[in-house]
Amino acid sequence: MARNSYHKYLRAVPLFSDVDEDDLDAIGAAVTELNVKEGDILMRAGSSAREMVIVLDGQLCVKLGDTEIATIEAGGFAGEMGLLADRPRNATVAAKTDTRILHIDSRSFDNVLNEAPQIAVKMLPVVAKRVVENNARHTD
Repeated sequence: MARNSYHKYLRAVPLFSDVDEDDLDAIGAAVTELNVKEGDILMRAGSSAREMVIVLDGQLCVKLGDTEIATIEAGGFAGEMGLLADRPRNATVAAKTDTRILHIDSRSFDNVLNEAPQIAVKMLPVVAKRVVENNARHTD
């Protein structure tokens, strides 16, 4: 798939909905499209945060311990907070079904932010909202 063909997928992700076309080009150049099988673990709680993923097709399952706390479907994403904050993962993410994802590793993401630092500013409101929601979930 050509780099700019990812624009429609990236634009649908709340994290990138406010970035302009040039910034989408930079992000699109950093992603790798992958197919994962049902049951594959993409991120493990406590592990280092080295990537984020965006779901194109299929579903991912987010678990705290043995409890499923969320399902991520097309247009959803996981891993952004650990990647941005350079913190260990707080949940495990696995493929609930055979799933097609866009993968962004930490080095590529850092390069994107170095090239277009305004992307980080545009991402902040979405990340802040997720932090508040996660904190509310853990304190209720």
